[in-house]
Amino acid sequence: MTTTPWVRVVVVTMTEGPLLGRCLGALLAQTDPAFEVVVVANGADPAILDPVLPDDPRVHVLRLPTNIGYSAANNVGANHETGRPPPAFIATLNPDAFPDPDWLVALKTAVRRHSEASAFASLQVLDRAPALCDGLGDEMAPVCLVWRGGIRHPVPPRDRLVEGPCFSACAAAALYRRAAWDTVGGFDGAFFCYLDDVDLCFRLRLRGGSVVFVPGARVHHVGSATNGEDSDFIRFHTARNRLWLYVKAMPGPLFWGMLPAFVATGLLLLARGMARGRGRIEVRGLVAGLAGLPRVWRQRRAVQRARTAPWWRLAAAMTWDPRRFLARAPRRDRIRPP
Repeated sequence: MTTTPWVRVVVVTMTEGPLLGRCLGALLAQTDPAFEVVVVANGADPAILDPVLPDDPRVHVLRLPTNIGYSAANNVGANHETGRPPPAFIATLNPDAFPDPDWLVALKTAVRRHSEASAFASLQVLDRAPALCDGLGDEMAPVCLVWRGGIRHPVPPRDRLVEGPCFSACAAAALYRRAAWDTVGGFDGAFFCYLDDVDLCFRLRLRGGSVVFVPGARVHHVGSATNGEDSDFIRFHTARNRLWLYVKAMPGPLFWGMLPAFVATGLLLLARGMARGRGRIEVRGLVAGLAGLPRVWRQRRAVQRARTAPWWRLAAAMTWDPRRFLARAPRRDRIRPP
């Protein structure tokens, strides 16, 4: 008997090979079988991809001849025709992320509890050191500094983790309502990758949605398996996309009120990059960001016209204490005191 999928899991891959095989194996071991998978081969070499593809009717493969970027590839995967009506939910899962067997069960349970939520974040632990967090949902400061809450902090005991709001869901292992996704148009393909997931959740929040961290949805994550940790590629896209994210999504009172602090923070980040010998690549990212501002400002007009959430609600969802950014801390209410 065929089970109707409630969720489509989109996995964008390029060069991950064995990691992808492990990721798909973890998906096929889910205790909830009611899902479908779209593997987007984003310019991937068939010699690397094909040996790890499972023979399972739930797994569909979409081959793109060139790398169109993580953001656009997820959109293509979400909209891919599989011969059946699209499920009501879209999950994104990186090929270097390996969900526990009850990952989908935990997410489905959270969906039933939070009818108001547009997106759901997983509990990510470091694959190479599973006693350490890779993220308890993404958090953002009003100067557009973004971090995975609790990254490299010890994983709290399960009975101390609390399900509840976070600013954004890391797309390495996230769930979205398709209706909300379609309303805002999914990821912004111009971002290519990095901060695109925060941009998406920011726009969902502007439309009145919320984001929920689900501690029972545990995923082991390698991290930066495609582009390398702290590479020039990451630094370029982060510098560029941070500018675009602020300009496009920040509501007017916050945009103008925080603009001096945003600029000052950008200069501090640039100075730090120069001190570490990485200033040139960050300057390139900023120049590319400035070159794209006319287009992004047009996007801003459309995004802000469609906003239904009051600006103060967005402000309340952000982290204002700079010490929590410096510590890469999660929200205080995500961990119950001992």
